[in-house]
Amino acid sequence: MSGKNYSHQLDAKNRMRIPAKLREELGSGYTVTVGSGGCLYVYTAEQMKEVKATLTKINAYRESQLKAARFILYNSWEAEEDKQGRILLPENLRKYAKIVKNVVVFKGPNCVEIWSEEVWNDYFKDVNFGELADALDCLSNNG
Repeated sequence: MSGKNYSHQLDAKNRMRIPAKLREELGSGYTVTVGSGGCLYVYTAEQMKEVKATLTKINAYRESQLKAARFILYNSWEAEEDKQGRILLPENLRKYAKIVKNVVVFKGPNCVEIWSEEVWNDYFKDVNFGELADALDCLSNNG
């Protein structure tokens, strides 16, 4: 995980670039879908296959699980790059992530994330490092 973020803007046709380094990691056939915290997740083809496999294991009689699976699958879009390496962000995904113009592309812990710059800044506005340390304590041998 690099932890680096990249700032970009949507063009007039709602296209954006995934940074070249991240495009290399994603390979071809990557998928953009809804994520937590108001961002979009960008999964490699292999990761998306795993997501779909996980979603097939839900209890079809648990409405909340079924609704979540439907929402994720309905809002999944296989990105296609144009000759300049841009991808179109469909309206449903822009609306979900509150993306108007400025975006932040971040290499998150499990996948690439796309954020509205405003939502990204708000997300980290009231960060308390002590609370973060407590939340991550489970990852150490001390927790």
